[in-house]
Amino acid sequence: MLNHALGTVRRGIPTIVIAGVLVVASATSGATAALVITGKQIKDNTVTTKDIKNGTLSTKDMSSSTLSSLKGATGPAGAPGAPGAAGAPGISGYQIVTASVVIPANEGGEVVATCPAGKKVLSAAGELQGAYTGTAVNLDLSATKATAYAANYFDTADTLTIDVVCAVVG
Repeated sequence: MLNHALGTVRRGIPTIVIAGVLVVASATSGATAALVITGKQIKDNTVTTKDIKNGTLSTKDMSSSTLSSLKGATGPAGAPGAPGAAGAPGISGYQIVTASVVIPANEGGEVVATCPAGKKVLSAAGELQGAYTGTAVNLDLSATKATAYAANYFDTADTLTIDVVCAVVG
């Protein structure tokens, strides 16, 4: 019976050792967690530059007054840059050219206005003076003249007028 009791004790020793190791490990980890210090536990003005590792602070860790005090004086102006490319030429010689034609009653017609030499059409508008029917304006491909077309559906003659804005471009 004594042998049986000793065998039981021998089998229980590894279990006791493992349990002891676990108890020690859990007690140590609790002690480690207890060593963590928070900012609330530090008294004001007790942390010095010796306590802070170099490179661990960033601008987000500093107050705005501290950041503004770190700004130095403005340095001298740099050398002027290279001149830029020439800008696109603008327009000059702005001028409005007007032309008119009388369209007989119940007929259609057209009127052409041509820009002076060296000038191009920028815009054009045509209208019948007395009637409220539609007037179509067409610009030619050379952009030096514009044509207005209209139909006069009334029993009296009407005047078709075109105004063309011309200018030197470039």
